[in-house]
Amino acid sequence: MHNRNLRSGPFPCALGAALFSIVAAAHAGAEAPPLAAPLPEAQAGADSDPMLAPPPDAPRVIASWDDALAVVRAQSPDYVSSAQSVERAEAQKRIALAAVLPTLAGQGSYTHQFWTEHFTIAGAAVPGMMPTNIAVVTPAPDVWFAGATLAWTIVNPRGIYEVGTAGKGIELSKLSFEDRRRVLATALVDSMLATLAAARVAELNRVGLRAALDRLALTKARLEFGQGTAVDVDRAEQDVAATREVLLTGDESLRQSREALGVALGSPVPVSLPNGLDLEPFEAAVVRTCRLNDDIERRPDVAAARLHLEIAERAVRDADLLLAPTLGVSSAIGHVSEPVLAPNSTWLVQGVVNVPFYDGGARYGAMRDARAALEQARQTVVSTRLAAIVESARTRRSVGVLRASRDVARQRRDLAKRIDGRTRDGYAHGLGTSLDLVISAEALRQADIDVALLEFQVGSARAHAVLADAECVY
Repeated sequence: MHNRNLRSGPFPCALGAALFSIVAAAHAGAEAPPLAAPLPEAQAGADSDPMLAPPPDAPRVIASWDDALAVVRAQSPDYVSSAQSVERAEAQKRIALAAVLPTLAGQGSYTHQFWTEHFTIAGAAVPGMMPTNIAVVTPAPDVWFAGATLAWTIVNPRGIYEVGTAGKGIELSKLSFEDRRRVLATALVDSMLATLAAARVAELNRVGLRAALDRLALTKARLEFGQGTAVDVDRAEQDVAATREVLLTGDESLRQSREALGVALGSPVPVSLPNGLDLEPFEAAVVRTCRLNDDIERRPDVAAARLHLEIAERAVRDADLLLAPTLGVSSAIGHVSEPVLAPNSTWLVQGVVNVPFYDGGARYGAMRDARAALEQARQTVVSTRLAAIVESARTRRSVGVLRASRDVARQRRDLAKRIDGRTRDGYAHGLGTSLDLVISAEALRQADIDVALLEFQVGSARAHAVLADAECVY
């Protein structure tokens, strides 16, 4: 009865055509054409919905990959801290070098005595002269001293060896910094693409809300003309409420992704990206920053693990040198204003041989610790190499997997669009129910979001495939 009434007479036919144009406009996206003339009030209500307004922009916008790297170098705590690790390693080498170079120190002092003793020493009798008495004050009430000491350990096997170990430490810190740059670049790519994906989802959520509002207007129009039921309106309102909930969740995800991007850049405020950022130039810029290595052994973390093993081997030798003898020479020169049974100025040179016979067992404990650390370093090399091989294989495989998933999602989206179009067509001509209309629209919305997210995931996977074995210089 319902379908027969809809098809009889010229007015219901005109209503059906108008309703069909309304639903078609609802699914045309943000650039949907105006609704049909019979329902201008409904369209005005949909356009005035405050939730259709786009979310506010972030306080700061990063225009490109190069701009993001400039911000990272300037203010990222992880980047700056890793760079300072290289400075500390170079400082440690200078400290180690000081142990095998001469040292020069100056000394100066002034002493005032509050309690002194005065006495007189009788002078020797000289023929033809009066004897002279000598007044003595002891200790001297005011004494100043100035001197300098030069010392040099000429033979210092352990000190010389530690200089070489410190040089290896500089190489290790540079490799660790390079690997840290790779990790930071990977995290930055993820944050930037996540922000773009969240912005795209927020945009699609508003398109979905507009479509849901237009479907609500459609069901209300059918009820007004006696061609629908109150259940149709309730279902449409339920769909609008569900779409609003998804929109609110998507906006919060967008805000959190902007905050995460700000943290990755070292920015105290949220950061966003321009909406028109093209992924292909973005990927090309990432490739320029990080060079791909064909040899897994050249990967920074693997190379750093091998160098750490070499330093652990040197630590065993360093423990052996704890009992190595040393030969040093020192010289001191000084001048005192009131010497006691000595000249005012003195200068001495001495040589010192130090042979450590027994140190309480510290050397043996150090050797045990160094050997255990050496075995740990060996296992770290093995585990780091295995992790690098697996990560490299996974990142390369994930590109193909995500591309296949994206292609399947596109097929699902096309099918959902076809089903939704046929459902709208049938509903406009009295076939099907509002439940079919809502279900097909929800499936299409989700399919659009899935395709958008997979597009960004493919870009992220391609960047990961480059960064997994890369050397990053920035």
